[in-house]
Order: sequence, then structure tokens, then C-alpha cells
Amino acid sequence: MSNLTRARVSIGTTRFADVVSPSVRVEKLIEFDGEAGTGAQGSVPLFTVTGAVLIDKILAVCEEDLVGASATLALGVTGATTQFIAATTATNIDVDELWVSDAPNANAIALPTACLNTLIHQDIIGTVATADITAGQIRIVVLYTPISADGEVTPV
Repeated sequence: MSNLTRARVSIGTTRFADVVSPSVRVEKLIEFDGEAGTGAQGSVPLFTVTGAVLIDKILAVCEEDLVGASATLALGVTGATTQFIAATTATNIDVDELWVSDAPNANAIALPTACLNTLIHQDIIGTVATADITAGQIRIVVLYTPISADGEVTPV
């Protein structure tokens, strides 16, 4: 029940009801290989966002050590590339670590405010900088609530 969203909706002209609905869960496994869109310096498209959505939670789990000399990786949206996670040295993101801040953690970590309750209407992207990420895998998990009638998050 931890991924439920509460909303207040109008019923008629004067009555309101509290509605609890579960978040929608989507995920994307990104396999870095140093190529454009999958590890070369620049944007790594992760999710297409249609309409307006509330990102209830966003997080990442490393499934294979990242390789890339001095490469950095950030997580955000088009136009705000570090909205969720600031640039992190890619080689510091290791297998089984939780990546929710610029200090990945292998044990447990509270989700930072930047990874919670963020209203967006731009695509979710990773941004590789300073050098290419030539290998490794990260799974990005998004729990979201549609806000507009067409609100949706779809893995690229």
C-alpha cells in the first residue's frame, strides 16, 4: 500500500471525496555500450512522457558495474537534466547499489525529496557527460500518477 496516491475530487458542485489510487509502475533497463543514446556523451532517452504526470517515486538499481573512465551520469527531464539525480561519477555506481543521489548506496537509503512527488510533462532522460559510459546496466523504476487525461510514462 506504500505506492498509493491520495487525491481530492469534486462530486457535484459542493461535495468532495477522497480517492486513493495506486501508482502506475514502469521500468526500463538501460544497457550502456558507448553508442549514441546508450552511453555516448549526451542524452540517453529513457521514458516518453505524454501529458502531465506526477512522479510519485523514481529510483534506480545498478545491475552491472558501469564502465567509463571519468564519465558522469545524471537523471532528469528534457530541459532539467538533473531534476532527480545530480551528475554522479559512473564508475561509482556498482552492481546491486541503489542510485537515488550522487552517492550510490549498497545497503539502504531513504529516497531524497528530488525523487518524490515531482510534477512533469517532459521526457525522462539520463545525461552522460565528460566521457562515454562503455558498459554496465541500470534499471530505472518509475511510480507515477497521471494528472492530465492523457498522462502516461512509457519506456523508450
